[in-house]
Amino acid sequence: MKKFIKLSVISAMLCSSVAIAEDATQSVGLSAGSIGAELEYSRIIKPEYNLAVRVSLGGLSWDGDYDDTDTHYDTNVDLFNVGATLEYHPMSNGFYLAAGAFYHNDDFSMDATPSGGYYEFNGNEYPAELVGSVAGEVDGLNNFAPYIGIGYDASLFGSGNWFFTFKAGAWYQDSPKVNLTAHDCALDSVPGMPVGCDDLRYDLDQEEQDINDDIEDYKWWPVIHIGVSYRF
Repeated sequence: MKKFIKLSVISAMLCSSVAIAEDATQSVGLSAGSIGAELEYSRIIKPEYNLAVRVSLGGLSWDGDYDDTDTHYDTNVDLFNVGATLEYHPMSNGFYLAAGAFYHNDDFSMDATPSGGYYEFNGNEYPAELVGSVAGEVDGLNNFAPYIGIGYDASLFGSGNWFFTFKAGAWYQDSPKVNLTAHDCALDSVPGMPVGCDDLRYDLDQEEQDINDDIEDYKWWPVIHIGVSYRF
């Protein structure tokens, strides 16, 4: 499987950058899903083997805030990806098997502020006014991610111009890592305070470790998209 993916990545990237016969069937598409909105270009490269190449450019930028029972969250999500896949249509129709790779540069961050006046980290309470907001960021992801999946896009085999598209797969990004940081710790400035900034840092480290242990196995990012394509 690793050898197949490697060969597919190389083939797809080469095919997307070299000239192909002018009479090759081709299409453009727009889709949306778990990696944002994507603009796609597809082209038959080996009609006798039902092989096609697909290149894509996509992403998503979103800022929002929400409240749960005792905490207010400000969130930021920025996704960017460029992909190239080699697709095999075994039944000479829209259904295909795909392998390739994505380059992605993603940013996930969040600031949390408790509404109840206290944070609780590692079983210990800290007054929110002396801690400030706590920021969480996700890193540790591989920017270059091998991809495998299936899909349906009849634009290269059907008749007409407009077609429905669907794909489902996953790329391998390794385990995400969460980092927690207190922006404005002022615990040490209050005489007689039983906990200080060093205690806060230790408890945040323990919270980080607990979270990272829980998400250690989430090494594959799901790619599920629906869209439309236009054949020309």
